[in-house]
Amino acid sequence: MAFPFKAVAFDMDGTFLRDDKTFDRKLFSQLLDRLLAQDVHVIVASGDQYECLLKYFPTRHEQLTFISENGAHVIDHDRELMVQTMDPTVVDELIPFMVEKMDLVPSLSGHQHGYISPNVSASRLKRLQFYFPNHIFIEDFKQLPADRFYQISFVVEPDKLKGQLQTLRSRFGKRLKITPSGNGSVDLTIPGVDKAQALQKMLTQWQLTADDLVAFGDGGNDVTMLKMARVGWAMRNASATVKQAADFTADEDNNHDAVLHVLQSYL
Repeated sequence: MAFPFKAVAFDMDGTFLRDDKTFDRKLFSQLLDRLLAQDVHVIVASGDQYECLLKYFPTRHEQLTFISENGAHVIDHDRELMVQTMDPTVVDELIPFMVEKMDLVPSLSGHQHGYISPNVSASRLKRLQFYFPNHIFIEDFKQLPADRFYQISFVVEPDKLKGQLQTLRSRFGKRLKITPSGNGSVDLTIPGVDKAQALQKMLTQWQLTADDLVAFGDGGNDVTMLKMARVGWAMRNASATVKQAADFTADEDNNHDAVLHVLQSYL
């Protein structure tokens, strides 16, 4: 059957991936072959680093488009097309403020490496090392290597979250997008940069429009993407806000390969 769209975009964590970070590789490979045969662009759209996303598609990455870092970094068929990084003067002011004034331990997603502190809990360190496979340990954040940064994140105790957000927003709210991402995590990103913005640029390059796009997501950073697409699908496990932004909610959740099964139904 002819696929009714020219581009497919899907989030990874909580959407395409099961909670154990696996997916039905055989079914994905079959569907990808059928989509590519119809000249459909297949787009991985995630907040994760590109290097982390590559681990899931070791033999097919050159056939995919990656919108990583929530839209700040775009790789199309192994070619780097877009790099949008934070204002260095903001970073130079932000890091000492976070570390010295707020007693926070930041994690930085750089163009060259991820930068993480070894002085965190064992569970947090294991998580950081997974999401930043190409990482450097930073003992002293006054000694950061020269790099450009896509985004910065930190974890705070839930009872301190509101106060820390207020402190950051009063100082940096006009220069950074400050977003809680669940479980006490907070992401600091570039204002105006998100998955939808990056998708629009790629669609324009391909001489397509949002009417040619179907998108899948489950989290707050997927809302703009779901709203812009002609058809937006929320996972069954998505929050109420995300389901409201989508056109449809899948019958299955991420743990039952909902994205693949919806795509299969179109094909």
